[in-house]
Amino acid sequence: MTRRNAFFATVIFALAAGACAPEASSADQGAASEERDAEAIKQLHRGQQEALLLQSDPGPLQQIALENFLVVAPGGRVENLSQAVAGVSSLNVNGVEFSQEQVIFHGDTAVLIGKMDIDGTMQPFGDLPPMKFMTTYVRTGDGWRMLARSMTPCAPIAVERGVC
Repeated sequence: MTRRNAFFATVIFALAAGACAPEASSADQGAASEERDAEAIKQLHRGQQEALLLQSDPGPLQQIALENFLVVAPGGRVENLSQAVAGVSSLNVNGVEFSQEQVIFHGDTAVLIGKMDIDGTMQPFGDLPPMKFMTTYVRTGDGWRMLARSMTPCAPIAVERGVC
């Protein structure tokens, strides 16, 4: 057998083997991709929040927030990116834990919902209660970018009853 024929035989064998191998369905591939994206979004969120809250570093937020980013802050004020960054000076945080995270996808939009338990204070409010958050991400050519965020302090009665 010539080298050329051996090469073609190898290619034909590889193609035939691939054709006989079970392929993942597009639904399975889509679910796996969504799972990877969900984990990436959770990590992106945690990293950005930990930098902001624990190190007073707004850099990661500034990198992932879109130009028209808005946040409904814990006190109820709606802030743009520069206002949110300026608000970092009002925080004194020792630790943060994330839980109850879930990601909902719709096309190139993802919504991350979860809970944050923050060990710290925010002026002028004092101790920070547990908070539920909802953050909207949009897939762009640069990856997942943050469009909007809302943080809602849990009511004391909700915390007492274990529903927040």
